[in-house]
Amino acid sequence: MATSPAYFPKPVVDDERRGEPRFGAEGDVTLVVSDGLEDLECAAKLLDFSLHGLRIRLGRELDQGQEVRVIFSWGEATTHVQWTKPLSQGFETGLQLF
Repeated sequence: MATSPAYFPKPVVDDERRGEPRFGAEGDVTLVVSDGLEDLECAAKLLDFSLHGLRIRLGRELDQGQEVRVIFSWGEATTHVQWTKPLSQGFETGLQLF
Protein backbone atom coordinates (compact mmCIF):
# COMPACT_ATOMS: atom_id res chain seq x y z
CA MET A 1 0.00 0.00 0.00
CA ALA A 2 1.50 3.33 -1.11
CA THR A 3 1.39 6.37 1.09
CA SER A 4 1.66 10.01 0.11
CA PRO A 5 4.91 11.71 1.12
CA ALA A 6 4.70 14.50 3.68
CA TYR A 7 4.87 17.99 2.20
CA PHE A 8 7.87 20.10 3.13
CA PRO A 9 8.66 23.43 1.44
CA LYS A 10 11.52 23.15 -1.01
CA PRO A 11 14.53 25.29 -0.06
CA VAL A 12 15.59 28.04 -2.46
CA VAL A 13 19.22 27.42 -3.44
CA ASP A 14 20.66 30.41 -5.24
CA ASP A 15 23.45 31.73 -3.03
CA GLU A 16 26.34 29.49 -2.02
CA ARG A 17 27.36 31.87 0.82
CA ARG A 18 24.31 30.98 2.90
CA GLY A 19 24.96 28.64 5.79
CA GLU A 20 21.40 27.34 5.97
CA PRO A 21 18.60 26.76 3.47
CA ARG A 22 16.00 29.41 2.81
CA PHE A 23 12.35 28.76 2.07
CA GLY A 24 10.10 30.70 -0.26
CA ALA A 25 7.44 32.82 1.39
CA GLU A 26 5.11 35.58 0.42
CA GLY A 27 2.97 37.99 2.29
CA ASP A 28 2.80 41.44 3.74
CA VAL A 29 4.65 42.40 6.91
CA THR A 30 4.99 45.67 8.79
CA LEU A 31 8.37 46.99 9.87
CA VAL A 32 8.75 49.23 12.89
CA VAL A 33 11.91 51.33 12.60
CA SER A 34 13.06 53.86 15.18
CA ASP A 35 14.58 57.09 13.85
CA GLY A 36 15.74 58.10 17.34
CA LEU A 37 12.71 60.26 18.08
CA GLU A 38 9.77 58.07 17.15
CA ASP A 39 8.87 54.68 15.74
CA LEU A 40 8.03 54.66 12.04
CA GLU A 41 5.94 51.91 10.44
CA CYS A 42 6.41 50.85 6.84
CA ALA A 43 4.93 48.09 4.72
CA ALA A 44 7.14 45.37 3.23
CA LYS A 45 6.81 42.12 1.28
CA LEU A 46 8.27 38.93 2.73
CA LEU A 47 10.28 37.14 -0.01
CA ASP A 48 11.80 34.19 1.85
CA PHE A 49 13.07 33.05 5.23
CA SER A 50 15.55 30.76 6.92
CA LEU A 51 15.98 29.59 10.48
CA HIS A 52 17.87 32.78 11.39
CA GLY A 53 16.79 35.37 8.83
CA LEU A 54 14.28 36.99 6.49
CA ARG A 55 14.53 38.63 3.07
CA ILE A 56 12.07 41.45 2.37
CA ARG A 57 11.31 44.07 -0.30
CA LEU A 58 10.30 47.56 0.78
CA GLY A 59 10.16 51.16 -0.41
CA ARG A 60 12.88 52.65 1.80
CA GLU A 61 16.52 51.98 2.47
CA LEU A 62 17.55 50.63 5.87
CA ASP A 63 21.00 50.98 7.43
CA GLN A 64 23.19 47.95 8.06
CA GLY A 65 23.10 47.03 11.75
CA GLN A 66 19.83 48.89 12.35
CA GLU A 67 17.37 47.16 14.71
CA VAL A 68 13.94 46.56 13.20
CA ARG A 69 10.77 44.92 14.53
CA VAL A 70 8.89 42.84 11.98
CA ILE A 71 5.17 42.35 12.58
CA PHE A 72 3.54 39.30 10.96
CA SER A 73 -0.13 38.32 11.06
CA TRP A 74 0.76 35.74 13.76
CA GLY A 75 3.24 37.73 15.88
CA GLU A 76 6.42 39.78 15.73
CA ALA A 77 10.21 39.40 15.83
CA THR A 78 13.12 41.73 16.48
CA THR A 79 15.83 41.69 13.80
CA HIS A 80 19.00 43.43 12.65
CA VAL A 81 19.58 44.66 9.09
CA GLN A 82 22.38 42.62 7.51
CA TRP A 83 22.35 44.16 4.04
CA THR A 84 20.28 46.34 1.71
CA LYS A 85 20.36 46.30 -2.08
CA PRO A 86 18.69 48.93 -4.31
CA LEU A 87 16.19 47.67 -6.88
CA SER A 88 14.60 49.49 -9.81
CA GLN A 89 11.65 50.16 -7.50
CA GLY A 90 12.51 50.05 -3.82
CA PHE A 91 15.03 47.98 -1.87
CA GLU A 92 15.68 44.36 -0.98
CA THR A 93 16.90 43.78 2.57
CA GLY A 94 18.25 40.83 4.52
CA LEU A 95 17.31 40.72 8.20
CA GLN A 96 18.96 38.54 10.86
CA LEU A 97 16.71 37.14 13.56
CA PHE A 98 18.02 37.19 17.13
